[in-house]
Amino acid sequence: MILKIDNFNLKNKYCILLYLVFLIFFTISFFKYENYASPYFEIGILILVFIIGCFSLYYYGKNENNLHKVALIIILLFGITCVFLTPIDDVSDEQEHSIRSEIVSTGQLSTDYIQIPNSTEHGYKTIASLTLLGENTGSNVMKTDVDDSKINLNTTYISSAFSQNPFYSYLPQAIGMLLAKLLDLNAIWLLWLGRLFNLIVYASIISLAIRKTPILKFPMLIVSILPLAIYQAASLSADGMFISLSMLAFAYFLYFYKTPKIKWVDLGIFYGAIILSGLLKSPFLALSLLIFLVPKQNFENSTQNMIAKFAILICLAVGIVWSGYSTSVLANSWRGDHFISNHVNAKEQMNLLLSNPIFSIERFSNVFNEFPVIIDRFFYFSNAGGAYSSRLLSSLYMIFFMIFALIYPLDERFNIKTKLKGFLIGFLIYFSVIMVQYLTWASVGAETVMNGVFSRYFIPLLIFVPLILNRDIFEYDKEKLSFIFLTIAISFISAMIILTVTIKY
Repeated sequence: MILKIDNFNLKNKYCILLYLVFLIFFTISFFKYENYASPYFEIGILILVFIIGCFSLYYYGKNENNLHKVALIIILLFGITCVFLTPIDDVSDEQEHSIRSEIVSTGQLSTDYIQIPNSTEHGYKTIASLTLLGENTGSNVMKTDVDDSKINLNTTYISSAFSQNPFYSYLPQAIGMLLAKLLDLNAIWLLWLGRLFNLIVYASIISLAIRKTPILKFPMLIVSILPLAIYQAASLSADGMFISLSMLAFAYFLYFYKTPKIKWVDLGIFYGAIILSGLLKSPFLALSLLIFLVPKQNFENSTQNMIAKFAILICLAVGIVWSGYSTSVLANSWRGDHFISNHVNAKEQMNLLLSNPIFSIERFSNVFNEFPVIIDRFFYFSNAGGAYSSRLLSSLYMIFFMIFALIYPLDERFNIKTKLKGFLIGFLIYFSVIMVQYLTWASVGAETVMNGVFSRYFIPLLIFVPLILNRDIFEYDKEKLSFIFLTIAISFISAMIILTVTIKY
């Protein structure tokens, strides 16, 4: 049945009103007694967020045909707010990311796990200011003196530094930290400038991806401004790089899908983005399988078609080589003790799965019945896990995104065969992420597959959802519908910021 909304006369100003209603709703939902008792800072941030949101909608109205610019502006405006508001080292593993970022800022592309002087323990050489920041993890800058303390370059040693991650994922953060040191700024700027440069690179890659793809631009915009994605990008985490590179690879697939003559350089960028993201999260090397969804006639010739598909094996080989290296250094951190004390052993775990079919089937079913946990964790923020999250936001966002994926009018209608292949590739990555974590993080024989599984690992997979689920349900005014969906998406980013302020300030 086709529903008509042709007569739904929506003006842009009503989107501003809708946005304001959402802000008021989330503010009332999140505010605690202490927020009402001293509301001035909260009110100030609320006004700031409202202005940023209104400007973003205004800018979209002026640039509806330049969605890459819209993405850049929204990510930067809300992201910069997060750069300064998110408490110190409060993003998951941010202190360890900061150590690796500082190491890269000295020009070291790999890490040296050395014996700490006058100690039997081993660690990584860094600067004392990062220890100061780590001691204030979870605190907002107003409650510390890190904004008044100069950068302390004295040597200190830290036990963990994400040595298993490739160096390029820390280059933006390292540039920010290096600038803070060269300018002799206070210690907090190590964090803030590192976050800022990471955000700029994320926004730039996402903007490039949306500009490159000829189709699904608006869905890519919506996925890229997922609150958790902006929160990660506006931190020292390497996950911002992983998410943006995965999105870039998907954009190039969409470009190949619509382009009659594929260029060799574009194939190189496609596989380059896949390898760079896959070295951060190995299951995403499977994005290379998207090449099988590209119509054969779009390749320059049969030779290019064959080489493009053969390159999948190169991706796999690179992934295997890197996995061997990263696994060998993974225990050079707090993880080594964790693996021993919790009996984590990938080989034993695999042997158990292979020798016990019933147990394996039960673990496989966990991939499905634990899905609500993954949905909930899309709105888990900070190292505190569930203490800094919102089930309200996760539930409402799931409803919003599923409606969006189902009814938003796409500019390309994919056939059933393409949708099925897309689903299989997406599910393969989803399943692989969970099983890799189960093998490498869970105790042997663990009853749940959710050990070490975080929803941020799945953010790039959200772009598969509209490709697979979208249906012709409405006759629509696409311009008005786009405004509504973007308004709601921006409301969720604003809600994340309000949540941060109410809990952490």
